[in-house]
Amino acid sequence: MDTEEMVAELFDVFDVNGDGVISRGEFVALAESLLYQKGLNFSSDIFKQFDKNHDNKISREELIDMVIELAL
Repeated sequence: MDTEEMVAELFDVFDVNGDGVISRGEFVALAESLLYQKGLNFSSDIFKQFDKNHDNKISREELIDMVIELAL
């Protein structure tokens, strides 16, 4: 499984309502799960950093970019 396939599966797990984007609330759960961090401030900072178009949502493409950047 390559990185994009892995991120696509991860995206589907955390897109709880199935609307095709990761909301701020869904992102908090994702960040806490992946990064073992607790606390909204930490998650909010990362959310702002990776919400490239500033629409308060993380798209599948933004999540792929985030995972690749954090992995390298």
